[in-house]
Amino acid sequence: MKRHHDISPHNQNGFSLIELLVYLGILAILMTLVLTSFTATMQRTAQQNSIAETSIETNVGFELLRADLEHAGFGLPWQWQSPTLINYNEPGGGLAPLADAPNNIPRAIFSEDNSASSMNNSDYLIIRATNAIRGVNGHKCGYIGRDNTPAHNVTVQSICAEDFTGNEGVIVIRPEISPGEYRQLVMDGATYVTQITTATPRSLADDDFAPVATPNDPDGEKYLAYGIDTNAAIRRPFNRTDYYINNTNVPTHCAPNTGVLVKAQVNQADDNFAVMPTVDCVADFQVVYYLDTNNDGGWDQRVNADGLNGFTAEQIRDQVKAVRCYILTHEGGIDRSYTFANATINVGEVAADGVTLVRGRSFDLSTIIGGDWRNYRWKVQSMAVTPKNLK
Repeated sequence: MKRHHDISPHNQNGFSLIELLVYLGILAILMTLVLTSFTATMQRTAQQNSIAETSIETNVGFELLRADLEHAGFGLPWQWQSPTLINYNEPGGGLAPLADAPNNIPRAIFSEDNSASSMNNSDYLIIRATNAIRGVNGHKCGYIGRDNTPAHNVTVQSICAEDFTGNEGVIVIRPEISPGEYRQLVMDGATYVTQITTATPRSLADDDFAPVATPNDPDGEKYLAYGIDTNAAIRRPFNRTDYYINNTNVPTHCAPNTGVLVKAQVNQADDNFAVMPTVDCVADFQVVYYLDTNNDGGWDQRVNADGLNGFTAEQIRDQVKAVRCYILTHEGGIDRSYTFANATINVGEVAADGVTLVRGRSFDLSTIIGGDWRNYRWKVQSMAVTPKNLK
């Protein structure tokens, strides 16, 4: 006779409702921990990526400024061939105090301290050089001479990285007029710009911009030709670019009351500015000059951006030995988990103690930036440049 076993709920495989609730609770806690850790990791990664991106962009912008400062004075004339006939003006408007007086010898570097034209009353820097523009033509230069044919044809030899291709607007400079007199702008009457043509043999459109013919002497006197803005309506015998903090088109991740350090190229045709952003989220921009005032070959004085006030072009060439630029910006965007320690920060050169400001500006973050100023990673970046084209 078969025995039937009792079937009881306690003998079935599976989990009770309480056990399921416990398991789900543990799973929820684990998932919360994982998601919290993942979110924090993603936030840190995003912040680090933003910091790295800011650092790269800042370095690129600084290299543009460095190149322009190194070439300040490139291709500039030091004297006029016809002072009474030269005729040009610098852009006016709000920048009039920074503009050279009409028809003056151009100053290679000039700046304004506490400028109303630069955000937060930071510094405003002007650099004059034929290659200060972004266009290729400003990076062309060469020798102008004559060959040893009976016609003494004008010859043009490129010496810069970019070759003359024809029909470029150029200025012509006679390197040495007499001992101690250099870099005279060659003019044809009141005209100081000519064109290099593609004719054969290659020549200037007007012989008046070439050296005097020397019979059978291919190694005779040579002039220098420097490319200017490609626009035909060239208003002045040099190019110019400005650096300052602009408060338009500021990226959204930038702190309030910061702007963009821009490179503003002056158009020859209409005196307007073609503005190119270089560094984002900039709160302050300071310029410091190292001067040789006793003519011993080394610097003996440090001055702020207004330290060149009243200097002539010659005095700037003789005395400026180095230029230091400082920018105050922040790395990445706002970070609520980060706290910046100091309400003020020195933007400029400090003494050996690392605290005392020698030249530049003490920037008050709490007053000028305000609000969440503590939640940004503020950093002062600096560069030192020795201009190579002042002599």
